[in-house]
Amino acid sequence: MITWFQEALRKSHTSICLLRKGNKVFYQNSVCKKLCGNFSGKDCPQTCVSSCEKSLGRPLGEDGIEHFSNNKVGNEFFDALFFNALPYRMVLLYPLQQKYDAWLKRFKDKNLSRRELEIANLCIQGFTNSRIIKRLSISKATLKTHLNNIYKKMPEARSESWRRYTAA
Repeated sequence: MITWFQEALRKSHTSICLLRKGNKVFYQNSVCKKLCGNFSGKDCPQTCVSSCEKSLGRPLGEDGIEHFSNNKVGNEFFDALFFNALPYRMVLLYPLQQKYDAWLKRFKDKNLSRRELEIANLCIQGFTNSRIIKRLSISKATLKTHLNNIYKKMPEARSESWRRYTAA
């Protein structure tokens, strides 16, 4: 029996994993198995948990919901949602590549320069300004100029979600 929820997860390529205390996996959908490997009945390697805890600087809570935007797991970026009601934990990983691709298409349609597209792509992927500066070996002023040019060509980018991922 496929419910609307299962169908939505399948179509969005969302990974779902259910864990019991001790981090034993008792359910993984096919997307999760493809991403992490089949760990049904085994201890979870907790790659997603580790990466979120690292960005938090503390362990995940034992109760409640915690959300992480633009979190890298392996070589991909996800929005991660942890529903903690110990002894159980549900992990949802929503892939962001389609969202990134849609933003890049919008930027390409606005005739951004090669460098502006490169910077926009790094912003979409969650690079902070300081990481962009280091990666491209440019000054803070040069980055600011490129970002202002992007905003002039695409004013809606100032307030829309592509830039929410980056920290000044």
